[in-house]
Amino acid sequence: MYQIIELNDDNISSYETYLGYDVSENLDRTYYRGLVAQNEDDVTVAAIVYVLKNLDSGSKDTLSNIVWARCDDTEAFGALMEKYTDCVKALGVKTSKVTLPAKNGKELRAPFRNAGFEMGIDESDIVTVRVSELSAMPFMQKLKKVKIPDSIMVLNEITMRPFKRALAKCVSRGIYGLCDDLEELPVAYFEDDVSCISVSKGEINGLFLFHKRPSGVMAIQLLICLDSSFKTTIPHMMRRFVTAMEEKYGPDALVELDRHNEQSLLLSEKLLPRGLGMPIYSGDRSEV
Repeated sequence: MYQIIELNDDNISSYETYLGYDVSENLDRTYYRGLVAQNEDDVTVAAIVYVLKNLDSGSKDTLSNIVWARCDDTEAFGALMEKYTDCVKALGVKTSKVTLPAKNGKELRAPFRNAGFEMGIDESDIVTVRVSELSAMPFMQKLKKVKIPDSIMVLNEITMRPFKRALAKCVSRGIYGLCDDLEELPVAYFEDDVSCISVSKGEINGLFLFHKRPSGVMAIQLLICLDSSFKTTIPHMMRRFVTAMEEKYGPDALVELDRHNEQSLLLSEKLLPRGLGMPIYSGDRSEV
């Protein structure tokens, strides 16, 4: 017999070691959810973390993406997935997806297939590089010969009001970055001395926002230019970010770029030294 526990602000600290701090730090956010399974000895033997998309949208189907999983007991994992099914159906989720790194996802294929997911191997949208790799790009070397425009600044050089106004503008256009709670995140969530913004005519027209995970990895949260200047604005924000990273963290710091929209995809294809993401196991199932 297994006990299935829904993770929340009150109990997450009890499971941080099992999940890892990079995973558990997000579980107090609106659209992140987690479940753990414990055996009769109160030992945690399985867990998943999933992110909801379009939960509050009246025009788009609600989706769930399982972004992390661990299975130390297949029977417990089966019980956990039964609870997951109940949870997402109660929320009106139409489709569930799962994305797992290939390095530890192989042993999870069978448990997810048993839970009704069609599993296969794919390419991750995430590219992880060192700052030195970004700095050494021919494109970046060329940009270093040009003065960074005064309109490109790090986040701590502006006040909160225009920043919040820019986030509200993104949300009004359906731009959320990696998670739908973009507008709810405090400014402190973003690393304000390396995250960059662009200003045009007194308003923020570009955002290149990063969050530093407990592991030290600098992970992108949003890359967007809100007007037609993106072909020049985004490269300059990239250069400003790399310069700030070199100064504060040095050449070996890791940067995680998630190709979460068209502009970030174009950036990775044209600028990154390694354009391909790591292999992942992915799958989906209908909840209808």
